[in-house]
Amino acid sequence: MNIMKITRATLRRTAIVSSIAAVAIFIASIFFYGLSPDLDYLLIVAFTVGVGPVSLASIIHKRWKNKIEKAVPEFLRDLATSIRTGMPIQAALEHASKRMYGPLTDELKLMVAHMSWGMNFDEALKELSERIDLPLVEKATVLILEASRHGGDLSDIFNSTAEYVENVNTWGLRRKMQTMPYVAIFYFSVALFLFIVILISRMIFVPISELAEGGVPMINPVLTSTQTRRVFLHTSLMEAFFGGILAGKINEDSFLDGLKHAMVLAIVSGVAFFLFFR
Repeated sequence: MNIMKITRATLRRTAIVSSIAAVAIFIASIFFYGLSPDLDYLLIVAFTVGVGPVSLASIIHKRWKNKIEKAVPEFLRDLATSIRTGMPIQAALEHASKRMYGPLTDELKLMVAHMSWGMNFDEALKELSERIDLPLVEKATVLILEASRHGGDLSDIFNSTAEYVENVNTWGLRRKMQTMPYVAIFYFSVALFLFIVILISRMIFVPISELAEGGVPMINPVLTSTQTRRVFLHTSLMEAFFGGILAGKINEDSFLDGLKHAMVLAIVSGVAFFLFFR
C-alpha cells in the first residue's frame, strides 16, 4: 500500500495555514459572541482547526517516515552484498531500485535516474537525503560520505551504517512502548477530573445556585452555576493542554507532537461539559 509522502516542509506549511485559520475563527468568535459562555466551546473549535490538520499530516508523515527508516537498513545491506560480489555502485543501485522497499523504492529510482544523467554517487546521495528530509537519513548519509571520503570499503561502510540505523530504530520503538503507560495516565487523569468536577457540580454547586436564585434565605453562592461551569471548563482545558503536550514530550520527545493529545483531551472536555453541565 502506497503511503502519501509528507515531508517536514509540508508539515510547516500545513501548520502555518491551520494557525491562520484558527486565529481567524478566534477573532470572529470574539466579534460575534464577546465573552459569553458559548465562546468557550468556540475556543475548542478554533484550537481543533489549528491543530487537527497538522496532527493528521503529522500522523501520515510519521507512517511514511517509519517505512523509510525501517527499509534503510535492508537497502544498505543489499547494497553491501551487491558491491561485495564485484558489482559497480551504480549497477548495485539500479538492482536495488527494482526491489520492494516501500516508499524508499521511488526515491531510489529517482536517485538512479539522476546518476544516469551524470550525477556522481556522492551528489546523488546528498540529493536523496535532502529530498527525503529525515534526520536519521541525514545522519546515515553523513556517515557514508565521510567514511568513503577517507578510503573505507563501501560494503563495510554500508553494513556499519545499516547496523547504526537499525539500532536507532530499535531504541526508538522500545522507548515509545515503554512510555505508552505514561500517556494513558494523562488521559485517565483528565477523565477522572471531568468525572469528579461534573459530579460535584451537579450535586452541590448547581443545587445551591438554584436555591439562591429561588430566593431561599441564608444562601448566597460565590459563583453562579454558569460561572462555576466556566471556571471548571477552563481548568479542565488547561489540564488537557498541558497534559497533552507533556504526553507528547514523554512519548515522542516533542512538545509539538503532544498537541494532538491536547486536542483530543480538549474535545472530550468540551463534549463532557456540553452534555452533562449545561
